[in-house]
Parts: sequence; structure tokens; C-alpha cells
Amino acid sequence: MTERPIGRIDTAWRRARIAKKSVAVVGVVGFGTWMLLARVTYAGHVKHPVHSLTIPQPLYEVVRRNLLQAGIVAPATAPADATTSSS
Repeated sequence: MTERPIGRIDTAWRRARIAKKSVAVVGVVGFGTWMLLARVTYAGHVKHPVHSLTIPQPLYEVVRRNLLQAGIVAPATAPADATTSSS
């Protein structure tokens, strides 16, 4: 068999195969990168442990002592919820 010379059509097909593979590789790598960046930069993602929002104990003691000096023994209670009668 004789070998035919590589023509313009064959080189075009080769370039198209390379382009398809390149687009696929860039898509997969890009998707992975975007997923990683979304996980790292998303505002709701927990990046550190959550600490409770409590006041320090010494400040609590000062406030409690001031309330006792003012004559307030217990904290104020919430008013009763409004209720409606059912018919």
C-alpha cells in the first residue's frame, strides 16, 4: 500500500480534535476551580468556630449589683400575648 500525503483536511481534523480536547480539559479544570472558589468565598460558609454572644462574667456581676442597688430584684417579664376568641 502506498501512503498518501497528509493534506489540509487531515491537519484540519487533527487541529479540531486538539481543540475539542483542550476545551474539555479547560472546562473540567475551570469547573473544579470555580467550585473550590465558591466554597472558600461563600459568605454563609463557616470558616471558624462560632462563639456565643454572652457578656463577660465580671460585667454581668456589675450589672446585677447595680440592679440590686436600684431595688430591682427580678428581670422584667414580657406582657401576655394577645389572644383572640374563636367563633
